[in-house]
This record gives sequence, structure tokens and C-alpha cells, in this order.
Amino acid sequence: MKKILLILAAGLFALTACQKNVKVEEHPIQVSQVFEQGDSLVGDTVLVEGYCMHLCKHGGKKAFLSGGVQGQFLRCNAVAFEAFAPESMNNTLRVKGVVRAFDVPTQEAAAKEEAEHHHTDGQACDACTMARHYYVDALEYTIVEE
Repeated sequence: MKKILLILAAGLFALTACQKNVKVEEHPIQVSQVFEQGDSLVGDTVLVEGYCMHLCKHGGKKAFLSGGVQGQFLRCNAVAFEAFAPESMNNTLRVKGVVRAFDVPTQEAAAKEEAEHHHTDGQACDACTMARHYYVDALEYTIVEE
């Protein structure tokens, strides 16, 4: 009986020791870092920290985190849980999730590219009028106790 338990314990230890510990960084990145490193983070699971400045009023499925840069916020979509709790509002959150990107047409990008490319027809091309934005598909979150 002791031999069987010893063999089982050794086998269990070997199984757990050989598993890769896929884990997000213990230290969260800031909202501004998501925008600075954006394209290199797309598809990666990150832990991001920011101030929850808005919760979607239609069920709390989206939280908008601010990182201190005027007008810069990161949308976090609740995908692996029901919704962000109402007490998330006006608190700092740490959100673990997958970074995603999407392109949006903007007037500023169009004007800049128009000046740089000198389009002959007076219109900026579609590729010139797009700006990249980022969001996070949230897997879990915590309210940071300060």
C-alpha cells in the first residue's frame, strides 16, 4: 500500500512539475502602454490596470478604463463573466484579458495623410483615413483596494 501511494505521489509530482505555467505578468501594465505597444500586444493575454470612468448602463458588459492621458480610454468587454459589478465605477480595476484591435476612419488621419501623400483627386485613400484602436476581451477582473 505504501509503495502504491509513493508511486502515485511521484507521478502526481512529475505531472505538475512538467506543466507549463501559463500565467499573466504579476505586475499590470497601464492603459497608455496598451496604446504604445498596441500591435505587439494584439492576441496576447495581459493584465491591465486603469481607472473605471464609465460602465455600460445596459447591463455593465463594458467597462471603460482611463490611463491618465486626456481622451485615451480602453474598452474592456466582459466575455468570460456576466458583467462588471456596479461598484467597479470610479475605482481602479485590474483586468486580465486578450488585447484586440480595430481600425476606425478619422478626419484627423485623413487630413494628415492628405498633406503627406498629396492626393491628386483631393480625396484621401481608405488606407490613409484609418486609425488603430485597441480593446480588451476581459476574462476576469478585480477592483484594486487602495
